[in-house]
Amino acid sequence: MLSKHNLLAACYPVFQLKNFVSDRLGFRLKGKLRVLLYHDIAPINYLRFGDQLTHLQKTCSFITPQHFIEILSGVKTIDEPSILLTFDDGFFSNRVVAEKILNPLGIKALFFIVSEFAELGTKDDWRGFVSRHIWPGLTESEVPDHWNNMSWRDLEFLLDSGHTIGAHTAHHARLSKVSGFELEGEIVESADLIENKLGISVEHFAYTFGDLASFSPKALALARQRFQFIYTGLRGNNSLGVPPWAIRRDAINPTDSHALVGAYLEGGADYLYRKSLKTYESWGLS
Repeated sequence: MLSKHNLLAACYPVFQLKNFVSDRLGFRLKGKLRVLLYHDIAPINYLRFGDQLTHLQKTCSFITPQHFIEILSGVKTIDEPSILLTFDDGFFSNRVVAEKILNPLGIKALFFIVSEFAELGTKDDWRGFVSRHIWPGLTESEVPDHWNNMSWRDLEFLLDSGHTIGAHTAHHARLSKVSGFELEGEIVESADLIENKLGISVEHFAYTFGDLASFSPKALALARQRFQFIYTGLRGNNSLGVPPWAIRRDAINPTDSHALVGAYLEGGADYLYRKSLKTYESWGLS
């Protein structure tokens, strides 16, 4: 029996044909603007990750965060299928792939940083932090050796390379579970810390875990007061009047096949997230 991922990948040509016909007949608004979401890239997958991006460059244009904002706000139009690349959490592997893969390919990405994770210095510190906050359920001994954090110096390297830094809470908290001063600390103070450490303005925020159950109306309201752009973990196209506080993202793994990634980008799994997006957007309109 085919797994859901294998079935989705097998249907990639069908999604392509359906969208092509819909575009030609005028049944679908033109313009495809997707945001890819990665986390850690394991060293064993560096080559596969590079191959994945190179393959996507054949049919899509990787745009900068600034270009993405201009399209989202209507200042610029989409001339071809476009992708914004993002990374969550702040693992050191992000710095490695930025230097060895993204920079040579001319791709500028947006990195969402857990501020207290960036503060850590020892192996025991980051292992404990990951097991308690970023990957709850793993014991410290189960945390992979390469899951160490980027330091502030690493983040400065990203900025010097033309990349953009966003906020991803202070402790990778599940924001639906916190309130009051703790919520303020996770959303507002964490971004203020990043600004003070790096001397930049932080306008982008991605909530943790990505699913609707991990966010809340109160968290959204507070985040909208602090940030111009808010990113979810819900799949979808961003070129059809999407609010800047409801940006869709496609979670991708470097081991995903070209067909599976293509199916995601053609919207093959979007229907699974429509109900959550409708609920989420209702929070922002109430």
